Amino acid sequence: MEKGGCIEPLVEYVDCKGEAEKKNEDVFPKCKEAKDRLDNCFIAHRDYHQPILEIMEPAVELVVNKIEALFPLVDTVSTESADQPEEGDGPLHLFMNGGACTESYMALEDFLVEVMETNEDICNCAKAFTMLIKCMDAHSDYYHPILDAVYDGEDHYRTLLISALRGDCKRI
Repeated sequence: MEKGGCIEPLVEYVDCKGEAEKKNEDVFPKCKEAKDRLDNCFIAHRDYHQPILEIMEPAVELVVNKIEALFPLVDTVSTESADQPEEGDGPLHLFMNGGACTESYMALEDFLVEVMETNEDICNCAKAFTMLIKCMDAHSDYYHPILDAVYDGEDHYRTLLISALRGDCKRI
């Protein structure tokens, strides 16, 4: 990060986030300015930081594959229209709406639709995603299959990031 020129905004954001979490405050409004400065720095130094961001892809792919394995899409080819599931009523959607985090899930889903329609940066969904994860953690007895996939992805990303920072990855 130091050579990428973003160490100061990174430290500022990490400190702000840590302080907010200690005081049990909402990180997003409290640290918005620090996060904006960090994002702007990453954009300004995109070439330097791109290799680190690229290693996120295999971790995200791992999460997606695990969730797809848990909730395979149902074959919707049927002669009777009553057998046709409504759009968005796949197994994952039904599972997510079957627990206590329906509201958080729908908020994230709505945000993702808006991001796709407006071509916004998907990173803007972080608050909705964080709220959903917090809710799912609070109801982990129901949501544990999804949480396991998410946490496996985080562990995989952490491992790849550490390897990259140590110079173990040929791509980086």
